[in-house]
Amino acid sequence: MADLLAMVVDSDYWFSLLNTKSTDLYKQMQDKSARKSRPEMADFIDRRFDVDVEAEILDWIEEHDIMDEEDSVLLTASKRLVSGGNIEDIASGMWLLAEWASLGTWRCMEGRGYLYLEPYSGESINQVGQLYEQRIWDAAIKSITTMSKQQYSETVVVDWMGRRELLGETLNEKNDPRILSTMQSHQRHAESLHGLAELIAEGDTILLTRRDWSSYLNAGFGGFKIRKLLTSNIGGGK
Repeated sequence: MADLLAMVVDSDYWFSLLNTKSTDLYKQMQDKSARKSRPEMADFIDRRFDVDVEAEILDWIEEHDIMDEEDSVLLTASKRLVSGGNIEDIASGMWLLAEWASLGTWRCMEGRGYLYLEPYSGESINQVGQLYEQRIWDAAIKSITTMSKQQYSETVVVDWMGRRELLGETLNEKNDPRILSTMQSHQRHAESLHGLAELIAEGDTILLTRRDWSSYLNAGFGGFKIRKLLTSNIGGGK
């Protein structure tokens, strides 16, 4: 089963990276000076180490031969696309730069996403694709932030227990030794999602949602996708 990813990105910094000269970005990643500008990681969600993301960004720059380009990273990537570059490979670089500009990523098993989002979205989620729609997240974030972290966590756990009972599943730890660990996992996920909701509600960040192992082109939110970011620059525009 795939995981649902929700990455909190400092949008101003991300777009500044995309508008940096390719040659300058390459140098900043090589000499590690970009680390000084990377946003501070949120302590309630996960983020990969600087060295790992740096290495992948450098590999991407070298693979697409843009280390000596004077145009911006985004414009250069769009040009590579026009000249026949693999669109998925090119889009992966946009995601990597967003990851560099992120405060972290909230992740859960896709099937559990219903538990954390549906009751707070104001509508039934009947298809998995709805877990990645802006209106679902907007409504859920608005609802979640009206509660304290503890209230939201408790509500999620009570809902989970109720769903188990409806399915005829046991809530007795003696009959299912995984009950306690599963409950604790739901609590952790709910608490970290509450923190994410508060970050997004502050308005200084954007959320990029994506299904793990799916196309980077579909990463985004609402009317914005990485596909649109790339194709809107085709033709040499700034």
